[in-house]
Amino acid sequence: MDTMVGKVALRPMENSTIRFADVEVPESARLLEVNSWRDVNRILRVMRSDVAWIATGLQAGALDAALAYVKKREQFGRPIGGYQLVQEKLARILGNLTASLGMVVQLSAQQDAGNFVDANSALAKMQTARMARESVALAREVLGGNGILLENGAARFFADAEAVYSYEGTHEVTALIVGRALTGESAFV
Repeated sequence: MDTMVGKVALRPMENSTIRFADVEVPESARLLEVNSWRDVNRILRVMRSDVAWIATGLQAGALDAALAYVKKREQFGRPIGGYQLVQEKLARILGNLTASLGMVVQLSAQQDAGNFVDANSALAKMQTARMARESVALAREVLGGNGILLENGAARFFADAEAVYSYEGTHEVTALIVGRALTGESAFV
């Protein structure tokens, strides 16, 4: 097993390459009902909703980090949280977070009711990851030069949002899933 080292994002999650040689798996130990790409896609449909929640949580964490910083950091004799551009950026983060939260709560309610639709989870993952990318960038911006320091939190969320944007279906792949549902035509080659 080779464990991936030097990750800049999602560091609490360990990733490794596992190699198997001359391994036989008895039928009793096989993953049930996983025989094709369609079966794997069924798993991704559920996992994408988890990633949408992760993207939403990243936004909440970034907002918390930004708020803590702007309340304590002073410039020109007052906290920077009192400046218009800082407040505008914080409001945009909250708007993205609120929209993302609404989307993932609705998706979870649908799934709890047994309604698992590829396009729904793909749309939620696509949109929340896109908004997370914007939100964490805004959080980093309000911290100015200190936004790249791990001690202030925003940098960690920034790196994680980039990773979330790409896994369990890139933005483009999830957009094609949604597009296929809208048009009835597959753009996958």
